[in-house]
Amino acid sequence: MEMVSTAKMKKMQGRLEMTKPYETKVNEILSNLVNTGVAISDDPHFREVPDARRVLILQIAGNRGLCGSFNTNVIENTLALGNKLREEDREALYYVVGKKGTSFFRFMQIPMYKSMLNPEDKLTFEDAARIGTELRNLFISGEVHEVYISYTKVKSSSTQKPAMLKLLPILLEEEEIKDLYPGAQLEYYFEPDPRRIFSYIIPLYLKVRIYTCFLESSFSEQFARRVAMKNATDASTEMIRDLTISYNRARQAKITKEISEIVGGAAALK
Repeated sequence: MEMVSTAKMKKMQGRLEMTKPYETKVNEILSNLVNTGVAISDDPHFREVPDARRVLILQIAGNRGLCGSFNTNVIENTLALGNKLREEDREALYYVVGKKGTSFFRFMQIPMYKSMLNPEDKLTFEDAARIGTELRNLFISGEVHEVYISYTKVKSSSTQKPAMLKLLPILLEEEEIKDLYPGAQLEYYFEPDPRRIFSYIIPLYLKVRIYTCFLESSFSEQFARRVAMKNATDASTEMIRDLTISYNRARQAKITKEISEIVGGAAALK
């Protein structure tokens, strides 16, 4: 299982590395568009609801266990935000991805808005696009007022931590977007006009963010499973060594006892 997890982890790492430049470029284009003076306050994707009562949390967990605390950390992070929202007298809706997360919510009898299996290494951009379109429609229609993604973020190739990403509304402050990327400070001419490009790039931005979150979660799961299986292998090897030593000691003691009994019996006959 350690070898299988290592192979899958390398595969997800490759897909993640190929996706990152695309994500960076989409974000740069968005930043450049905002820099042209496009009014983001008029766009519904940036509009913050004054009294945000319904919040949707998209939780990305795994379908299987044997991966240490990977699933537990994501679930705890989700429930922490849900409890905080309830304390603020707001409603939390859980969109649960992954069999382990779904099983936990059912066992704890926590209502779920929707649940599905995690596509894992079979994930395609079209899968993420469908989820992105669904979340976007829920937000635009006003059925939910905020959308968060609870997933495991890849800090480095050896460090992953559970994170909470606010997907919608998108960054509210123009200056915050402008400061994201140095390339956003340059002046560009856009064809066709910036508004038409802006209306196209926003849905693409959301889909890419969701796709990246899924890839990071899948990579983190395989990394956690690889570490867990290595620890299990090391522990079992150590256990076998200790049991072998105990067995040899018991066997040697038994042989020594039998020899002593034979010698004693022979001496008694004399």
